[in-house]
Amino acid sequence: MESMLIIKKKINKRRPKFVRQEGHSKKMLKKTWRKPKGYHSKIRRKFAGHRKMPESGYRSPRIVRGLTLQGFNPVLVRNVAEAAALVAKTDGAIIAKVGRKAKVEIVKKLLAAKVKILNELNPEKFISDIEAEIKKRQEEKKAKEDKKKKSKEESLKKAAEKKKEEEVKSEEDKKKDQIEEHKKLLETPQ
Repeated sequence: MESMLIIKKKINKRRPKFVRQEGHSKKMLKKTWRKPKGYHSKIRRKFAGHRKMPESGYRSPRIVRGLTLQGFNPVLVRNVAEAAALVAKTDGAIIAKVGRKAKVEIVKKLLAAKVKILNELNPEKFISDIEAEIKKRQEEKKAKEDKKKKSKEESLKKAAEKKKEEEVKSEEDKKKDQIEEHKKLLETPQ
């Protein structure tokens, strides 16, 4: 198996990039491989000095075909249940596009099972960064809620003070009105 992985690595080094005929020079053509079908095509006729065509000789050995260069079988993991089903010796996990919380749970599960994570370089750092960010967000949210509560309490206090002032003013106005009415009654001749 290990010798086959070495052979695969050598074949990968030797394998040319198969580019479509005229794909490098014409903008409208993509570079992805298409078999040349022209009658006079030098690539189709395999002339020396021209691009190579894909052939079975460029393939990897059948035992290691589809494996990574470390010898792991890449498996796409979308949730914790799929992460639990992996075998540590043979499978390598590729974490799918999921939310951060779900990704943290998946990474923790994979680390506990000692499964190789192929698309995350430093999983421990990833977990610590995400948890720190989540904690920071929670603190900010809590601070915002506290600020909102304080402002609401202050507005309620101000409203109560304003109401008291209005009550005091209304009482003073009532007393003034009563005094004025009393004065009017005294001034009027009988």
